[in-house]
Amino acid sequence: MNIFFQTKNLDLYQEAKDAMAHRMEGLGRFFPGEAHAYLDIEKTTSSHHGEDLYYVSIRIEEPGNQYFTDEYRAGVKDAFDHAYDEMFRMVRSDRNKTRGLARRAASRMKRIFKRN
Repeated sequence: MNIFFQTKNLDLYQEAKDAMAHRMEGLGRFFPGEAHAYLDIEKTTSSHHGEDLYYVSIRIEEPGNQYFTDEYRAGVKDAFDHAYDEMFRMVRSDRNKTRGLARRAASRMKRIFKRN
């Protein structure tokens, strides 16, 4: 999986990028082909309290599918963790549905061949 980072209004240390890339590689097991992951990390200011918020969006593209999630939190790591967890749930759920569809089709074919 190819991972691309884009930051806005903040400097992200290489160690933080490496840690995020390592976690994103864990999603690579769901994508056997060539997939691209885009992480956008931005520092924003809340209009009500003046506190800094961090926006993290994760977009994964593979041939035939696209997945997207985003999150606003008080810290970069916290925002990334929540966005990653949501992405993991989405991808795992989608892959289970696809695998279930393939298994049902295979079992139907098996029943058809058993009859003949």
